[in-house]
Amino acid sequence: MTSIKKVDIYKCIDFAHENELFDKLNSIYNTLPSGECTGCGKCCNESVGINLVEFINIYNYLKDKEKLRKESLDRILDYYFLEYIEKRCCPFRDENNRCLIYEVRPLNCRLFGHWKKDDYNKNLDNVTQRNKDYQELMKSKHGFDISDEVVNFKIKYCENFKPKKDYLDKATRLSFSDEIMTLDSRFFANEIIDIEFRDRGIVEYFIESLLHQNVAYNIKLRVSKDEKIRERTINRLKRILIR
Repeated sequence: MTSIKKVDIYKCIDFAHENELFDKLNSIYNTLPSGECTGCGKCCNESVGINLVEFINIYNYLKDKEKLRKESLDRILDYYFLEYIEKRCCPFRDENNRCLIYEVRPLNCRLFGHWKKDDYNKNLDNVTQRNKDYQELMKSKHGFDISDEVVNFKIKYCENFKPKKDYLDKATRLSFSDEIMTLDSRFFANEIIDIEFRDRGIVEYFIESLLHQNVAYNIKLRVSKDEKIRERTINRLKRILIR
């Protein structure tokens, strides 16, 4: 059983259409500032945090694109189950550094580059420290090391991106996030979906649409510890889950 049931996802899609939530989400996206990007793809190297309405929007975008959906799920499974072993790029970045879901990319992707440098670097330091703390926890609790490459990986501040206006302060960035969270609240207030309200990355949302959170995490721990079963287990999951 999955954490996020497919039937509930489709209920969310129907609800979003009926209540114009996708249109409202796009209206928020359209208010974001623009800028000049070189398209290097260096920022596309993590499972960015997204809101429920953004996941539903992306899922809706992929549901009728069978080839893209299956290819994306294949990379999502690799990203999640190899996350402690090696650093991989975002599952939605292709070999030419293009975003495969650019039209529906989430808020955090759209805001990258708009941060003030000091804000960005302070946040980056906090992320790195949390990674190191988590590495120590996993070593003491489960007896294995998360790869140093993964723990110490940093998406450095982009000096090449140039906003058309000013860089955004923290309060302004959070105001956009608050607007999208208001859309999220509509699903919960109307009891359209029954899942735990917590932070998830784009990879985690898709994984929980395929497997129960606890099952997925236990498999992740097992393949992270045992190289012999890693490839076999992941390939088996792909055969079962990607349809």
